[in-house]
Amino acid sequence: MRFTVLFLCGVFLLSGCVAVNRQMAETNEQLEPTVVFRPAAGSYILSCLENLSSIRSKEFNDFFQSAEGQLSNGSDEDTLRFICLSLSVKANYKQFKQGTEALEQYIVDHPDSREEMVGLLGLISRLDQAKIARWSGRKKLLDEKEELEGEVATLQAEIKTLQAESEQDKVRIQELRNQIEQLKNIENIIKNREHGS
Repeated sequence: MRFTVLFLCGVFLLSGCVAVNRQMAETNEQLEPTVVFRPAAGSYILSCLENLSSIRSKEFNDFFQSAEGQLSNGSDEDTLRFICLSLSVKANYKQFKQGTEALEQYIVDHPDSREEMVGLLGLISRLDQAKIARWSGRKKLLDEKEELEGEVATLQAEIKTLQAESEQDKVRIQELRNQIEQLKNIENIIKNREHGS
């Protein structure tokens, strides 16, 4: 019986200590500041680009129009989302340039993230130069292709002309052979008459 009483007293004491410890832990948690992590603007844009890789063109166009409409709200997140969408491979050149302008304005409005965002702007400028070089290279190739197609068409016309001339020459040669045969026949007839007389 003593053992049971001692046991119950021990259980009550321990449960009280646990409750006190629990209350102290909750108090300590309330005293500790809550840290909210916000990704840097560049990180936000890069992770957004990763998320865009699987969307279809139709969805992209809807997202872009929505982001373009929300851009006037002035929210940083809306601006960063718009910049992200403009950097997508599905964005056309006009959308790309709109995003570049939004990024330049973001840098002006947020000097604290200038260093990071200027680096991103530098990469985007390089991308722009590469696109322009690719497009101008492609245009040059298309121009060369058109020029070569023109030359091929000219050569084909010349070949047809030469083939037609060749056919005419064959006909003329055949006519000349026929005339030669006729002349030989006439000559033979004349010889035969002279011998017959």
